[in-house]
Amino acid sequence: MIARVKGVCRAAWRQVAPALLALAAAVATASISHATQNEDGPFVSELKSQNAHLFAKPRTPAKERTPPTLKRDYEDKLGKTEWTLSDGPVRVDVTLKRGGPPDGVLYMNPIVTVSVDGKETITSEGSESFPDNPVFLVQIAEMDASNPHPEVVFSTYTGGAHCCSDTRVLASSRDGREWREITVGPFDGGPLAARDLDGDGRYELATRDNAFLYTFGCYACSTAPLLVLALDDGTLTNVSAKPAFRANQLESLKHIIEWADEGGDRNGFLAGYVGQKILLGEGAPAWQFMLKYYDRKSDWGLESCAVELTKDGTCPKGKSVKLTYPEALKRFLSENDYKLEQ
Repeated sequence: MIARVKGVCRAAWRQVAPALLALAAAVATASISHATQNEDGPFVSELKSQNAHLFAKPRTPAKERTPPTLKRDYEDKLGKTEWTLSDGPVRVDVTLKRGGPPDGVLYMNPIVTVSVDGKETITSEGSESFPDNPVFLVQIAEMDASNPHPEVVFSTYTGGAHCCSDTRVLASSRDGREWREITVGPFDGGPLAARDLDGDGRYELATRDNAFLYTFGCYACSTAPLLVLALDDGTLTNVSAKPAFRANQLESLKHIIEWADEGGDRNGFLAGYVGQKILLGEGAPAWQFMLKYYDRKSDWGLESCAVELTKDGTCPKGKSVKLTYPEALKRFLSENDYKLEQ
């Protein structure tokens, strides 16, 4: 009975998913239009003035290259269930795994198998994607110079509100004999693609820092700095603040400023703004701007625990405290390795 109900739900989702995606796009477009139509008040005017020096000179971002890529979108018809991607001796075969009860196909998981010189080295099963219509991305991209083979980026879109790309990187050992799977993690949005942000021939993974979403405001009320991850000697490292990615961080700041709304939610916006300015070495003036304009009435994200949480992740009775927004933001930034200059 449970399996049959799940099958009905999945079938219903297949019918409404395109409409929901279209509605979400329309809402996002309307929100952006509303923000750009608002006349600048003191908040937006000072925000732009504080950052005018950063955009005074034309910026020339590095010319990005595109690695060998296999991408399947939701709009694509499922005309085949097997794909192949190659680059030199590295070959990636993609197949689909069907799951569900005997009376219905409820989901599909993409599976990648990596071969080098015709010999299979590793297999990875992606997360469940849209029913009967998986959305995924596979790339062969040079991310780590410490080994002899390019890496395989494998990202699956799981669907859901503001969620999620389940991304992993398949990489060889220093001698190239063994391969392992490196978990990048779930991130907001669709499949996460590798990009050569600084034009040095090595690819990185870049997305919004999801830690900022929902922390001090609703999803649509929150901004977030650009998070850049690089693979170095088999270890995924946060390289967001490196000078090589300054042009990308400036572009991210530009988008944040464009999203500013005179009458919109302040605290969710300001958290991401301060974080972004820290990455550009200008956290102190951003902090002063925050102190002037933050919403003193909002209590979103201000509850904290004065002691260590219990094993089930709850705060012991009587140990919950309410912080001010600046106190909560300072703690949050520190916990997420955003260092405010004094």
